[in-house]
Amino acid sequence: MEKLDIRSSSTAPAVVTAIRALDALTNLQGHATLDELTRALDEPRSSVHRILNTLVEGDLLQKPGQRGGYRMGPKVITWGSTFLRAVNLIDEFRIVAAPIVARVDETMQLAVLDWPDVVFVAFLDSQRPVRLATEVGRRLPAHATAAGKALLAFSGMSLADSYRHLEMRRLTPKTVTSVAELDRQLAKVRRRGWAEVCQEASENLTCLAAPVRGHDGRIVAAMTVCVPEPSLKPSYRRELARELVAGCEELSRQLGAETSCPDPIPAQARS
Repeated sequence: MEKLDIRSSSTAPAVVTAIRALDALTNLQGHATLDELTRALDEPRSSVHRILNTLVEGDLLQKPGQRGGYRMGPKVITWGSTFLRAVNLIDEFRIVAAPIVARVDETMQLAVLDWPDVVFVAFLDSQRPVRLATEVGRRLPAHATAAGKALLAFSGMSLADSYRHLEMRRLTPKTVTSVAELDRQLAKVRRRGWAEVCQEASENLTCLAAPVRGHDGRIVAAMTVCVPEPSLKPSYRRELARELVAGCEELSRQLGAETSCPDPIPAQARS
């Protein structure tokens, strides 16, 4: 088995060995003895034994008494299920977003929070000759994006604590870099249910975003629509917001959330 590179000061050797142990167990058909794993990892037997015992205590591995050795534990299933839910989230996003993109002909994206950034995990492109250039895996600072603000607004995080030792990076002259101003903006997002940024992440780009809830009611992602214009006419802005919020409500329902939004743009959100 090829060793992971642990020369970087940002990696922890014991964690790397634990990851390699799980990979080795997978290659050994999900069950292996201490000696088999020691040979596969090419590490001292005592070190491997300590790491395997730690994984057992964390429910990542089990030691079935009748067979001896080690096998995958129940927490691996939990993590795998989380991954599958994320995959389903992307599939459902495409189903929900497709008719919206067909109606408004603007690029829509799906983002998740990976503090302090948002990561765009899916998108559907518009057919316009001038449109947003995006890709899966693109990262941007959460404080500078509509998707990030939609996610931060409902995260329960303390901005003062979260940004205490973190610089709010400026991407354009209009990027918000004040915790107090960001807090004020997030309060507005909570009041109206959706976020908007104008030229904060990129010049000549306006984006709207709204949160998506999972089956347990928690925010799991944000849908965003971006328009390559520095400002939007109020009527078009309302149209995009209505489509976006209704789409997020539908996506949340598909994920099992209990939602009810008879008027996706309440009175206080229309200004």
